This record gives sequence, structure tokens and C-alpha cells, in this order.
Amino acid sequence: MSSPNVLEVEHLCVDYVSAQGLVHVVDDVSMQLRRGEVHGLVGESGCGKSTLARSLLRVLGPPAVISRGSVKLEGDDLMAMSASQLDQVRWVRMAIVFQGAIDALNPVLKIEEQLIDALAAHGLGDRAQAHDKAAKLVDRVSLPRRVLTSYPHELSGGMRQRVVIAMALALGPQVLLMDEPTTALDVVVQAEILDELDRLRRDMGFSVLLVSHDLPLMLERCDRISVMYAGRIVESGPVADFREKAHALGHPYAKHLLDSFPKLDGPRTIGRGLPGSPPSLFSPPPGCRFHPRCPSVMPICSKEQPVLTPLGVDHLAACHLNTTPQ
Repeated sequence: MSSPNVLEVEHLCVDYVSAQGLVHVVDDVSMQLRRGEVHGLVGESGCGKSTLARSLLRVLGPPAVISRGSVKLEGDDLMAMSASQLDQVRWVRMAIVFQGAIDALNPVLKIEEQLIDALAAHGLGDRAQAHDKAAKLVDRVSLPRRVLTSYPHELSGGMRQRVVIAMALALGPQVLLMDEPTTALDVVVQAEILDELDRLRRDMGFSVLLVSHDLPLMLERCDRISVMYAGRIVESGPVADFREKAHALGHPYAKHLLDSFPKLDGPRTIGRGLPGSPPSLFSPPPGCRFHPRCPSVMPICSKEQPVLTPLGVDHLAACHLNTTPQ
């Protein structure tokens, strides 16, 4: 029987080399992406979300170093692959949409040339065939064909984002990594882009890892959510648990993330921010990394790092509150 997971990450560690020493930006992360699902990865800026997403496809450059772990795409370990083997994975089986579309596009090439270059790099027919494929790609993401003869700076932010999504989906990958793809867009365009992505996912059957700091967006668009704090996954579970059982979430950080966003219905309440700042990853605190900011801190929290433990069906949390008798 085949695995329900298209992507399996086990004990992944990513470090940055600096003059002050190693910075452990992704620390012993394990997670799974199931076939056809949208899995949200959420957390404050600087928690390691983007580093994690980019390390899965091994597109991180120096000073980043993947020091440990495995990333298996349908059973094939990407960490053990050579550069030539990875070329047959990137954009063919797994692709990524970066945060800034304007930075992902060549400013001196028209969109058509960039799409054709991507297709030609994988040997997909001659130039005439690549031209026809490029035209079909812009059709697929609901863009007018005049976009093909435009330069990136001549397009709106939403149109550029659709172009990079079209490029990412050009070769029909099974997994699409989306690194905060709508951060710079207004809410109307953001909704249009995500609606388009949802349509494409249903039509093409790929899975999505969606990286964002916007938890309400995750609650609306994802099937499962993993919460990241200071380089580690602290909670993971079905979106229904985060939406409907907020009072029963297993990690105080996840609860604070939910409380920090205003509610659009019900009685008016005063938003509660999370005091303090995330720890420095040069020298994270001992034990649970959240304990200096946690309102429910216990003596054990500063001594022992909690591990992810089951709370229910497909729901894990790393918090001593779930394992220590009260």
C-alpha cells in the first residue's frame, strides 16, 4: 500500500555559518505533506519558516548548511541526491514560488523568454513548441496573452505572482512550496491569487506547503497547520482543531497567535499581543524555547525540551502542560 504522504521530512537541521559561530535556524524538524492537501507553516518572522521551505528543495546557498536529516519525495531522499539528480526533481516533481515575484523574474527579459528558457532547460521540445506551451501556461493562470510580450516591471504585483506560479507549475510537479507568496499584495488580489491556486490544485492534483505568518489566512486555506517557533515545530494538527478548539490547543504560543488577530464577528474584544521577543538563535534559552514568554511557565520548562506528543487524531504539541500532572 502506498504512503499517504508525498513528502516526508525527518529530523532536518539547517545552520547558518557566521563569524560568531553556527546559528541553528531549523532544529530537528519532522513533518509530512499528504497527497493533495494544503499544509500551512506559520510563525513569527525569523522563526525559520522560509529557511525550512527552501531547504526542502535544496535551493539555499551559503552561508546556509543542511547539517542533518532527510527529505523524502515519494520515497526518494533529496538530501542524498547529486546536483544532476536534483535537476530532474526541481520544477519537474517539486517547485517553489518565492516571496517576491519581482525578484524571481529577470528584469531584462520578457515573460515569454523566461517561460521558454525554463521549458528549454528541461528539453521540452523546440522553440515553437515551447512558445505554444508558454501561451497555454498564461491561459492556465487566467492571464491575458499580452503578458508574454511584457517585461516584469510592466505588470502589476498580482500579475507577476501569477507568472511565477505558472512557471512553477509548467512541468506538472507533485509538490508546490509557496514561501509567503501573497505578502506584498492587497487583500483583494491576495484572495484572487489563492482562489486561482485552489482551482489549479483541484485540476492538477498537486500538494502545497504554504508558508505565512498570517494565521487567519491559514485557517481559511489549509487542511493542516504546523506552528513553528525559534526553529522548531511546536504544534501541528488539522485546521479544524485550530479553528474550532482554540481553547484546547496544546501549546500556549499557538493560542497567543490566534488571540493576536482581531475577530470579525461576535462581541468586540481588545486584542492581546504576545509580550517579549523571539529568542536569539545564536543562544536559545534552555528547555522550552518559549518559556521566557509563556504565561503558563513551570519549573520544568526551563530545564527540559518538550517533545511533540499526541493530543488527539493527527494532532501533536510540544508542551510540558500536556505531559506534567497539574
